[in-house]
Amino acid sequence: MDSPPASESRLSTSRVLVPLGIGIALSLLGDSTLYTVLPKPEIATQAGVTLAMVGILLGMNRIVRLGFNVIAGILYDRFSRRWLMIGSLSIGTLSTILYATSTGFWSLLIGRILWGAAWSGLWIGGTTVVLDITNEQNRGRLSGQFQLWFFLGIGLSAFLGGFFTDAFGFRNGLWLSALLNGIAVLMWILFLPETRTERDLNSRMTFRIFDKSFPWRTTIFASIPVLAIRFVYAGVMASTTILWLTSLFGEQLVLSNVAIPIASLTGSFVALRAATSMAGGPLAGFFSDILGRRWWVITGIMALGAGGMWFMGGSVVSLALLGALIASTTGAGIQALIPAIIGDKINQSQYGRSFGAIYAVGDIGSALGPPLALWLIGFVSVNVIYRLSAGLLLIVACFALWRAVLGQSN
Repeated sequence: MDSPPASESRLSTSRVLVPLGIGIALSLLGDSTLYTVLPKPEIATQAGVTLAMVGILLGMNRIVRLGFNVIAGILYDRFSRRWLMIGSLSIGTLSTILYATSTGFWSLLIGRILWGAAWSGLWIGGTTVVLDITNEQNRGRLSGQFQLWFFLGIGLSAFLGGFFTDAFGFRNGLWLSALLNGIAVLMWILFLPETRTERDLNSRMTFRIFDKSFPWRTTIFASIPVLAIRFVYAGVMASTTILWLTSLFGEQLVLSNVAIPIASLTGSFVALRAATSMAGGPLAGFFSDILGRRWWVITGIMALGAGGMWFMGGSVVSLALLGALIASTTGAGIQALIPAIIGDKINQSQYGRSFGAIYAVGDIGSALGPPLALWLIGFVSVNVIYRLSAGLLLIVACFALWRAVLGQSN
């Protein structure tokens, strides 16, 4: 049953964003559970894999997305957004079921490949759907609201993943996550509307995948901050948080005679970090809409993120935790502003392919992050790795400053 396009039936933005956001948030449960608990050696043993295999598994879904992103972008520029989104979420549900039933490396690997395909469809589709219902005056803010749902999902799924694992065990916790994924699929079938206009749907009759009119320059420049953010936050930090917290607190944190196991502590901290991130997207979008200078806002965000990562690499616990919260706000800000830049510069019929290229570049970073970080752990401390990451973010801040100055002079 197809719903009418949102732009034609004049549906409110909340009519689209609420079901879209809830589905995106719930889709993250299986993936976040693996990132939260699988790097712990005891959990990895239960799953039948070594720590070296964990690094490969956590990065594999990003590697396969290098191809899936391009395919998803082409499909979203050619076909109905709604059913592609529903199909992607269904594949994501299947991947969580595979995690729950896995008995070793190869079954987990298949699940990670399926999740890579699913997330390509979900993220490119979700971002494209948001741009369908925005204009130049509200594009930053609505992109920020979509990021709010995403980081709510990261925080909630990380917390629930750690809690489910401690309370019910690794596999039973994943079965609960799969059930919630299935509920999200049903919700989208019932409530998610089509947002692509009839005029844009008809444009597929003259569709070309990539021609000389494709905005490569805008797409490549927009991909550079995404590459850095995904490498540092979705790659390095996501795969080493449990190790970083263990270096600060040991195997458990005792508060008022209550011992909090490291898996639950990691899930809770990721949830807190995600809650902080929820403010970053809307704030960045708001200021970029008001100022009309998105690259200047990106410059400030990247510099702030570099400072946060530098503090995380320090030995003072309070400053390290503060740095983590500071850095958290920056990821959401970048992810809100890059779609806004694309929406400002690119035609609706090219959204999917542009995002496919941008997120393919970003996934190079997020795919390299986990194996590189876990390999470096054998040679240097996690603190050194975080300070190297701070240097990378500072370099990209300088690039954004160049784009901002160049844009202002033009």
